[in-house]
Amino acid sequence: MKKILLPLLVLFLLHCPSTQKKDDGYIYVYNIKGINLEDAELMAKREIIAKGLGEQVTGGTEVNQGQLMESITNTSVEGYVFDYTQIGKEKTEGPLTVIDAKGKVDKGSLKSLIESLNTVQGKPNFLMLIDETIETRKAGNNVATENAFVSNFPEFNFLDREQFRRILAKEGGKTIGVYGDPSAEAKATEAAAQMDADILVIGQTIVKNAGPILDSGMNSYQASIKFKLISVGNAQIIAADNAGGAAPHVDAERGATEAINKSLLSARSKILDQLKTKWKKGAFIRLVIDGISYDEFLDKEIGPKIRKWKGVNNLNDKGSGNSNKSIIIEIEANFNGTHLYRKMRERREDLGINFTEKEVKPSVVRIQITK
Repeated sequence: MKKILLPLLVLFLLHCPSTQKKDDGYIYVYNIKGINLEDAELMAKREIIAKGLGEQVTGGTEVNQGQLMESITNTSVEGYVFDYTQIGKEKTEGPLTVIDAKGKVDKGSLKSLIESLNTVQGKPNFLMLIDETIETRKAGNNVATENAFVSNFPEFNFLDREQFRRILAKEGGKTIGVYGDPSAEAKATEAAAQMDADILVIGQTIVKNAGPILDSGMNSYQASIKFKLISVGNAQIIAADNAGGAAPHVDAERGATEAINKSLLSARSKILDQLKTKWKKGAFIRLVIDGISYDEFLDKEIGPKIRKWKGVNNLNDKGSGNSNKSIIIEIEANFNGTHLYRKMRERREDLGINFTEKEVKPSVVRIQITK
């Protein structure tokens, strides 16, 4: 835990706005620029959030996960700015739209979202596999979209993508063209499990040059991103979105990068809302018990006993249908697999079994029954 002073100066220098707070509770922002009205409104809301949270932190608030708070100040999320109103009519400055606006910051919702995301799974481990096509150049291993994910979702841990690709290639999986290919997605999910990932992001990015913007000397670069977040533990899709964004620039690479970043800025709120909804039931854990018959498992009432533990929200007994006498249980709980294993060790006598660990990960726990 440490005190973080958010770098609002950097944000202001980037967009050159004027920001003011009056006694009526609104935060006022002036001279906000965008490539169109929608883009200018996005920028205005980001400035309002930056000012609102900046005052809270500057006032001495201790902020855990400072990177997350910094990201929010740079990201406009619908629902976090309320009573938003444009002041007067928009103006034009060359190819850009310029507006003044006011709004209030819902600090309570921001705090609630942060807590809900980090309470259930801690900081989930992410891996990404995203194809990029920038103008006519196919860029299977370029990382503009992946870098944008990392910067826009700092509440998550992102694992080494190069190591992931090496493991995937070794296992005979595809590293390009995975999105939309069910067998390739399944192979990638299996490889992600080897790296202890909780969530795999699979996607596809296309950036096109939409042509020059009036007499500005700049071109409009438009990004389209399709992606889905897959739970490595059960291979279920837990969030998905199609996002788009545009950015003016004289340089194709920088224009594409900015357009991709804007796409993910616009998608961030929807993704976090989907994750929050999915995680209300808790983290998904697959519990595998080896070396016990299904009859004995039922007689000892292992499933019902675990279901009664505090923090366990749902339990699905998948039964046993293999020669290894493996019982598979799917659990949704307000803790992860490592916490589940600790609870099982503490309650061995109540469960009526002796066991040793074979695998303990946030999303998978496998134990061996010992006599």
